[in-house]
Amino acid sequence: MKGLLIALCACTHPATPPAKPAPPPVTHVETGPPLDQDLPRLAERSLAMYTALAGAFAKAGADCAAATTALGGLEKEYRDAIAANAKVLRAGRAKELRDAIAPRQADFDAQAKAIAGAPTLGACENNKPFEDAFDRLVGAPP
Repeated sequence: MKGLLIALCACTHPATPPAKPAPPPVTHVETGPPLDQDLPRLAERSLAMYTALAGAFAKAGADCAAATTALGGLEKEYRDAIAANAKVLRAGRAKELRDAIAPRQADFDAQAKAIAGAPTLGACENNKPFEDAFDRLVGAPP
């Protein structure tokens, strides 16, 4: 019996290779024309970014490290809108973008007011990592 047990243990099948980790979830999939060519869609995506930014600042308060981390996450999530906005502005199409934003201007203004009114900007104005992250997200195009 002991010999049979040893033989069975020696004949086990090779271990199954570990499963590959699942890819990270896709937060945004672009469909249709490039975002810089679809300005109404760019305006909506930009409004979503500003809304998320206002929420991040409300959550972070005066905690610059938390705000900087949140900015990094938003930069990744909205890289399509950031790049498209920069491309539109570099191409001299700012008026076209303003026209696309016009129907939602009140919403943009409300988010800008929430961002400016959060304690984050005042508390972190001399925090270089925060300033750099903020500029990458909403600063002037390169």
